[in-house]
Amino acid sequence: MIYSENVPITSKTSLTLKISDFSKGVNTRQDENVLPLNYAINSYNFSFTSGALKNGLGLKELSVPTDNSTTKSFNLPTGVNKLLNIWHFRRYNKTLGKFEPYLVSYADNGYFYYGMLDDLDSHLYQLSNFTFNSKPVGVNYRIEDLDCLIFCSPNSNDDFAVWDGVNYPVLYANAPEITSAVLYAGRLFVTTGGDKSQLWFSDDLDPRNWTVNQFAGGYIELTDERGCLNKVIETNNYLYIIRDFGITRVSAWGEQTDFIVRNLYLSTGKIYSNSAVLCGDDIIMLCRDGLYLFDGTDTTKICSGLDKYFTDVDNENAIGVFIDGKYYLACKLNFDDDKIVGCESGANINNALIEYDIDTREINILRGVDIGVMTSFQTQKFSKLVIALNSGNTTKLMELTRDGQVFGTSTKKVWTSPFSDLGYPAKQKILKKFYINTQSALKLEIKTEKMTYTFNLKGDVAPICVPLNIKCKKFSFNLETDSSDCAISDAELQLYLA
Repeated sequence: MIYSENVPITSKTSLTLKISDFSKGVNTRQDENVLPLNYAINSYNFSFTSGALKNGLGLKELSVPTDNSTTKSFNLPTGVNKLLNIWHFRRYNKTLGKFEPYLVSYADNGYFYYGMLDDLDSHLYQLSNFTFNSKPVGVNYRIEDLDCLIFCSPNSNDDFAVWDGVNYPVLYANAPEITSAVLYAGRLFVTTGGDKSQLWFSDDLDPRNWTVNQFAGGYIELTDERGCLNKVIETNNYLYIIRDFGITRVSAWGEQTDFIVRNLYLSTGKIYSNSAVLCGDDIIMLCRDGLYLFDGTDTTKICSGLDKYFTDVDNENAIGVFIDGKYYLACKLNFDDDKIVGCESGANINNALIEYDIDTREINILRGVDIGVMTSFQTQKFSKLVIALNSGNTTKLMELTRDGQVFGTSTKKVWTSPFSDLGYPAKQKILKKFYINTQSALKLEIKTEKMTYTFNLKGDVAPICVPLNIKCKKFSFNLETDSSDCAISDAELQLYLA
């Protein structure tokens, strides 16, 4: 944007405001009247990282490569209305001498389903008559030189189950009620249900043994002001416990008597534990007032431009995943506008997906999708974010795309500038002309303190000029398109101050 704050005012002074770079992104934290016009106070379903407004994130049916260079999609079995959890199970087949990747899922009917990723079979098969009463936790583990997938849950009626990918799961009845689990220092460490004050650990090298004594398993009880123990994350030879209002670190190498517990971080707001994810060497998590990065010692606020989106919403169902250098957060956002996008037309739990690149710090927002499950799948053939929905098309497994479409339907894409007086509160503005490059259809809205003006533009290879002749003291402009093939750039507004 090019304009001088020291323009000498005569009876009529001309200004030209240029936005040649949209990559500044979204800023909801600062007052919009002091923001330059090349920031957005609201934007979603666009990608603006290149400087132009282009197709943003999308979803399509999951398609995975097979052994014979074709692709396949999985069909959900009859009777399954929704998937509640998904795991990537990596099992080494000694007979074939190779790893076999499985997709394993838990459905709303209480049953488990699995399918091979590499072969041609597109069916998900029921894991016998094995059922759970509550949404389970799943952990890849190697027991006695055999790769297994461990299932456990916070429901006391569900046994601790170990599945080797071939036989019926082996059940063990002495485990605690488990809400999260991770392998650390040769033991399985878990957070538990009930009053959520205990960190349990299994016997060394045997997650099936939860006997409490100095030679097997045990638990650590934490009852300080950081609140409930909700999730465990292992990194850099430490175990980190994500709690309601803080983070506690455990060093548990060696004998139980050598375990060391240290409280590190005390939050001023609620931490949504399922959003907490290890991203490289750092943990990124959503708190009530926004996103934070924890480096093992210190905590730093990140993505502060999104802070207003998190006001007055409950994000207990927010979930995070890290894949390909990016942190993904499915959550509820308060866009504070009059628009209804995608899943917002009906009952929904989440309504948006945030993508945050940890290296470039670039952000993309997909609005209008109610994501309930996200899992990273990284195999020798592909790397994908696999997704299942809470509402909408819940009977399909999905993957993330960058084509600006959700199941073949183009998303509604919006970019809104600040509502500003340009630093001249006493001066009348006469908006004369608006120029923009767009080859796709575009709706331009000019909002003033009195009314909103709408212009429907047809795409063109040449820059488009829109005559305005609008008088106002303050204004903003809004760009909106339903196109899935958009490239919008070089906005320019010509006006007079009088």
